Amino acid sequence: MKRGLLLATSIGLAGASAIVLAATSSSTDATWAAIGKLEDGSSVYCAGGTVPMPEWAWQTEGQVDLKGSTLTFTTASRAPNSSFSVDLKALQPDGSGTAEARDDKNRRFYVTLAPGSGARPFRVTYSYNACRRVYTPSA
Repeated sequence: MKRGLLLATSIGLAGASAIVLAATSSSTDATWAAIGKLEDGSSVYCAGGTVPMPEWAWQTEGQVDLKGSTLTFTTASRAPNSSFSVDLKALQPDGSGTAEARDDKNRRFYVTLAPGSGARPFRVTYSYNACRRVYTPSA
């Protein structure tokens, strides 16, 4: 009798754990407005490059959608590669780390997040130039 009760309790707890886990994973989904701009502020050379790139100095305003393990930034900005998506499965359990993605020309870029969940700043670094943009939640 005790063995049956123990088994039933274990099954019940396992089911409850699955429900809590599912609720936790869906609660990490978030949407927020964000502003992206060059990390150093106004350099049209993106940290000392040799080719002027004034389009990289443009501020981008848009929306971040974090759904499951995918982060998507969408904007109408004219700046290159303004809208993008990245798979965040490579992040640490605390939400920190760097994830790699590819743009529409198959060039690598990297999204780096600090620990946490939901709306928070992140950086995007490109493999083909010295530009690094910081995306900050906006009101």
